[in-house]
Amino acid sequence: MQQHSDNSFQLPAETANRFRLYQPLLRLWKYKNKDTLTISMISEFLEIAPEIVQRDFSNCPQWDKTSDDFLNVDALIDCIDLLLGEKEFKEAVLIGIGRLGTSLLKNESIAGSGLKIVAAFDIDPDKVGKTMHGIKVQNMEKLDSFVQQMHLKMAMIATTPENAIEAAEKAIQTGIQVIWNFTPVTVPPREGVVVQNTTSAAKLENDYQKILARL
Repeated sequence: MQQHSDNSFQLPAETANRFRLYQPLLRLWKYKNKDTLTISMISEFLEIAPEIVQRDFSNCPQWDKTSDDFLNVDALIDCIDLLLGEKEFKEAVLIGIGRLGTSLLKNESIAGSGLKIVAAFDIDPDKVGKTMHGIKVQNMEKLDSFVQQMHLKMAMIATTPENAIEAAEKAIQTGIQVIWNFTPVTVPPREGVVVQNTTSAAKLENDYQKILARL
């Protein structure tokens, strides 16, 4: 399954691999509420020669910066996402808002990765309509229309184990292309769909990078 932009096909493999090293640093910087940094700072943090970092980012549209110019972190993140063709996989819906789903909503690793949960869905009428950690819980019946309207591509599954497969299937039927499953039940692979099963909170960042690498 390939979703990369045309630009990403022109990137040398070693450049794309370095971009994947820059991403976590930039997102961590943003998560710490720091808005700018320089090529020289990236070079120092990652021990990559500044001329190489400068050359990599010169692939960004209308690039005219030097290694000592202060650069907007959001702009650098957007550039990398654009060049790697991953921008549309930065938002996800969460299905299941029990203890597991609630923990994902407030998980700092997800926030630091750059992935944003934009909506939550559940079948429990006692949860529907409530707002949890800034996200309003909606009825599963609204999943299809929401995904279509928002052009979303990723669903995170945090239901009870017995409902996980059905929830993943409903998400796929809406046009979702990535299923990130956090339940103990293994969601089987599907043709044309990236499926990532995660059972450990310690693997969140690594598994998200695995998802992006398979797109």
